[in-house]
Amino acid sequence: MSASILTFFPPFLPSLKLLKSSMEMSVSMMETEIRAVSNGLELIREGHALGVKTAMRSLPFVFPMNHRRSADLLEGYGEQWEKVFSLLRKNCLGSLESIRQERAAELEFVDFLTEEPPPQKWNTGEGAFKVLLDLPSLRLIDISRDTSHRIQNYTVVFAPRAGHNSNIVERVSLYMRDHGLTRIAIVEQKCADEIPLVINGEKHREDFNSQVSQYKEILEYLKQATGFPAHLVAICQPGPLLMSALILNPHLGKTFGSAGSPMDTEGERGFLTDFARTMGENFIDVLTYLYKHRVPEGKPGEGRDAYDGRAHVLGFYFLGKDQHTRNLRKLLTDLKTGNKAGAERQKVFYHWYNTVNHLPVDFIKDTFKKVFLRNELVRGTLTISGRRISIEDYPASVPIWALGGRKDDITPPLQATGHMRLLRSVPERDKLTLLCDGGHMGLFRSSEILKNFYSRIVEFMLSHSDWAETQEKTSPILPPQI
Repeated sequence: MSASILTFFPPFLPSLKLLKSSMEMSVSMMETEIRAVSNGLELIREGHALGVKTAMRSLPFVFPMNHRRSADLLEGYGEQWEKVFSLLRKNCLGSLESIRQERAAELEFVDFLTEEPPPQKWNTGEGAFKVLLDLPSLRLIDISRDTSHRIQNYTVVFAPRAGHNSNIVERVSLYMRDHGLTRIAIVEQKCADEIPLVINGEKHREDFNSQVSQYKEILEYLKQATGFPAHLVAICQPGPLLMSALILNPHLGKTFGSAGSPMDTEGERGFLTDFARTMGENFIDVLTYLYKHRVPEGKPGEGRDAYDGRAHVLGFYFLGKDQHTRNLRKLLTDLKTGNKAGAERQKVFYHWYNTVNHLPVDFIKDTFKKVFLRNELVRGTLTISGRRISIEDYPASVPIWALGGRKDDITPPLQATGHMRLLRSVPERDKLTLLCDGGHMGLFRSSEILKNFYSRIVEFMLSHSDWAETQEKTSPILPPQI
C-alpha cells in the first residue's frame, strides 16, 4: 500500500542504479588491487624470512669460529626488517584501504537511495499490541503495559495524516507509557488504498467531518472500556480535528494536548500558511487534480480518489531542504568514517520518511481549506454535522497543554501554542504551554525534548487523572469488538 518517494522520479532512479553498478565495479577492482598488493607484500616477506632462515642455518659452515655472534646480528637484522616491513605494508595498504572505504561508503549511500525501503512496523517493546477498533480510515491499537495501572484513564495518541506512516508517534507514545501513563493506545491512519469507498452499501466520504466522527467513536470506545474519559494527545495535524471532537463531546476527554499542531494558523506567519493564502483556495484543487490517482482494483479502497503521498512528502523536503541536506551529508560522512551507529539512525529515519502513504483527496482538500486557509475553528466558522463551533466553546473543565518548536518550519511555535491565550474559560492552573528549541520532527523524535518537555507533560496529565483505587495487577477491560 505504501510507495517510495524515489519512484516519483523515474529518470533519476535508473540513473542512480547505473551509477551504482559502476561504483560496485570500482569497489570490486579496489578490493582486487588490495588483495594483489597484500599477496605481493606477503611473498616478499616470506621470501626474505626464508633467506634469513637459510642464512642462519649456513652460519656454522660460513663462520665456524664466531657464528654465535653472527647469528645474533642476523636475528637482530630480521627483527628490524619485520618492523620496516610492517611500516611498509601499513603505508602501502593503508592508503589503498582508505580509498576503498571511501568508495564503499559512497556505494552504500547510493544503495541506500535506490533500495526499496523496508516495511514500516510498530516497535512497541514490552506490552500489548492489539487492534481494538478497525474503522474506515483509522485503527485503534492498544499498546498498554501489562502491569498495575495507577490511573483509570487511557491515554490515546492520534497520529497525523501527512503522507508518512503513523509510527511517527511511536517514541512519544512509548515515553508516556514508560513514565506513568501505562494504559495507552495509538490511532493509526490508513493509506488511502485501504479506505473502502463503499461501506454498508453507501459511499463513504473521507473528509474533515468523517475524521471527527471516527475520533468520537474511538473516544466513546475507550471511555466504555474503563468507565473514565481518556487523555487526548494530538501529534501534528490531528490537533484541530481532535479539539473539534472534544468540543462536541466534552464528556469524552480528561485532558487535551497537542504537539506541533496547526491549532491557530494565524497565530504567527509561516511559509506554509503564507503560501496557502497567497495561492488561494483553487490551488489545492489544482494540486490534487494533478497528483491524483484512482485506487486500482483488488485493493480495499478500489475506486477512491487518492492524492499521491509522494508529492506531499516532496513538499516537506522542500520546506526543510537545508536540514535534509545537512542530514544526508552527515550520513555520508558517518559512512566514510565508520560511524555505524550514527549512520544507522539516519537510515532508519529516512527509510520512514521516504516510505509514503497516499491520502484521500476529499480529506486533503477539506482540511487544507478549513485549517490552513480559513482557520475556521479559531474564527468560529467551523460547522460539523450542522453545528457551528468555535475554539471559545472549548470545555473549561478539560485541562489543556500545547508544545511548539522555535525551529519548526512546518508549524511555527505560535501556530502550535497561540490558541492557548484564546481559552479564557480554562483556569491557568489547568493550562501548560511549552516552547522548545527543536524543529518539527524533533518534537516527536528528540530524546532531549522527550526528557525535558514530555516529562513535564506527563506530570501534568498524571496530576489531572482519575486514580485507581487498587494496586493489584489489572488489564484493560474491553467491550465487545465493534
